[in-house]
Amino acid sequence: MTARLNASELDSLWDELPAQLSEQRWFSDKQKQIAKVRPETIFWLRMELPAVLVALVGVQFQDGSTARYQLPLGVRSEPVTPPPTAASISVHLDAPSDRRGDEGGLWVTDALADAGLAGQLLDSLVQSGTVAGSPTGRLEVRILGQDPEMSTASLTARTLALEQSNSLVVYGEGLLLKVFRRLWPGVNPELELLEALDRVGFTGIAKPWMAVEASLGGDIHSLGMLQTYLRNGTDGFTMALTSLRDLQADLLADADGEVPTKEHCDEAVRSQGGSFVGAARELGALTAGMHLALASPEMEPAIRARAISSSDLQVAEERIERHLATLLDSDDPRLEPLRVNRARLRELLRRVGRATPTGMAIRIHGDFHLGQLLRNDDGWYVLDFEGRPAISVLERSEHASPLQDVAGMLRSFDYAAAVALRQQAHPDEATARTLAPYGRSWATTMRSEFWDAYVREPGIGQLIGPSAEDQQALLAVFEVGQALYEVDYELRSRPDWLSIPLEGIARLVHGGEV
Repeated sequence: MTARLNASELDSLWDELPAQLSEQRWFSDKQKQIAKVRPETIFWLRMELPAVLVALVGVQFQDGSTARYQLPLGVRSEPVTPPPTAASISVHLDAPSDRRGDEGGLWVTDALADAGLAGQLLDSLVQSGTVAGSPTGRLEVRILGQDPEMSTASLTARTLALEQSNSLVVYGEGLLLKVFRRLWPGVNPELELLEALDRVGFTGIAKPWMAVEASLGGDIHSLGMLQTYLRNGTDGFTMALTSLRDLQADLLADADGEVPTKEHCDEAVRSQGGSFVGAARELGALTAGMHLALASPEMEPAIRARAISSSDLQVAEERIERHLATLLDSDDPRLEPLRVNRARLRELLRRVGRATPTGMAIRIHGDFHLGQLLRNDDGWYVLDFEGRPAISVLERSEHASPLQDVAGMLRSFDYAAAVALRQQAHPDEATARTLAPYGRSWATTMRSEFWDAYVREPGIGQLIGPSAEDQQALLAVFEVGQALYEVDYELRSRPDWLSIPLEGIARLVHGGEV
């Protein structure tokens, strides 16, 4: 059997992919119907069987829109053992008789779901430097630092099965390869900001070691990055839920539907063993440290902070207003609570235009919440600087008020309290009526502790401006923007949770009195 693969033998592969792409965890266009998938360029890392390639494919949808995705693929002459999971690409192709293995044909799978090929993928990337694309393009590997494990060939690989827009593979005990699936022209913000933060000495990140990029049609596309794997960590949202469960455990026996006083709830939260108060303070200080590092004068010109302008605030207001208008245009009856609060929402948004443009516009995290923070034995780390992957790189790379990140975290405390309550009782049950005020008190306490620790950090005042009134006005607006994003997400993914952001919006527009 010929050992070297002929590229033309994959011609029928692309017709098989539309049926499988929409089933992938990382495919971010599930709401659209795929019309066609075609390769735009292929980077062959190894053509001898088992072959390894990186395909950049154009996906055309029935509505006429298009998107570009990255598919790291492996090709074998025998089926993979164990077989790929249902959530992994797996296509069996016919092959000429002289190419057939014992079972016949060729098997094409996601290379990241095949431990052997995932190891080959990393080895090839580390050693190659550059790879010419077919028919065009160029793949380039930039080494950002030398981790001891990077010199070790064929490290054991294992894929992390997480529900997110990227793919993660752990190599050995200390390296993590993040592969960006949905591609946009430009340098991915995660790669750009991790490099920048590492250069100025911010340690609350997973250190980057290698960048993988492709040049295609005159544009750079970030394909992935190798970074330190943060072992034995727990994300902040999970820790928050644990704190809330501990609080609720002491209250369940007496949860008979009677609504407790605010004072009683506050005392219970403060006296609770294993409280999250210390963590909230640490996260406030960490967030301030991240923002101060991003505002460092040592940053390169494209990232360097500048004075915030009226235009920056107007752009933020218009984007939230457009998102609100899109939701209000829907005739979905579940969005009636949003329509009821339409006038109050638009009045709240006008506060942005009236706010004094003081402080700085910086590059921000862009999707900041408790789930983007990890705690291990060494402390807290900030994860996933990519922003929201469905938004273009250009928009995600814009400068903005650091209060947008703060607002995302404040909403996250509220979300944790709402989720913890749903894990204990249905919203209509008597138990929920008793427990809900405790959850709101927990969220209020953590929000306050986080904010107090954040503003206490020296230098933060220069970033967010001196006016406490303007700060709170902007925070309220940015929280509404975050909550509208949550409404959109829950509509598409978890409609049973839609009431969580809708109730959050109601509290914001009524000053917390809901």
